Amino acid sequence: MSFDLRIKQGDLVIGSDGDLEKIEDNEKLAQDILKILVTPMGANPFHAWYGSLLSSSFVGNPFEEEFIVKIAGSQIRSALETIQNLQRAQMASSQKVTASELLAAVRSVKVVRNPVDPRFFSIFVSVLTKALNSTNVTLKVGL
Repeated sequence: MSFDLRIKQGDLVIGSDGDLEKIEDNEKLAQDILKILVTPMGANPFHAWYGSLLSSSFVGNPFEEEFIVKIAGSQIRSALETIQNLQRAQMASSQKVTASELLAAVRSVKVVRNPVDPRFFSIFVSVLTKALNSTNVTLKVGL
């Protein structure tokens, strides 16, 4: 079974026992999705392929809302494919990965402009795990 360290608002979380908290299963998958979406592609010099181009879809972009939404949706789906490829590599290297953290299918990707403040978009991602659980992720991106 794989695990990750719990991250909350960009910081590692320390548990009541004084150790770093770990997450597994659906929570790990949700955090994996958030991490890849908020990491700009190329930000990690050792893994330049990791991340998404999501920030470049929004920041300073003069395009119409419909175009931005389509491009962002495409980039989110591409990042989710990267997660699936990473999970396949984990399993091929004999690392145990639970069915609850394996991304089986993308149920929906929705990008919505905030009607009150058009500088912000809300992103809603829903995926299905191999354990047939839904994992949902929501984040906000600003221009």
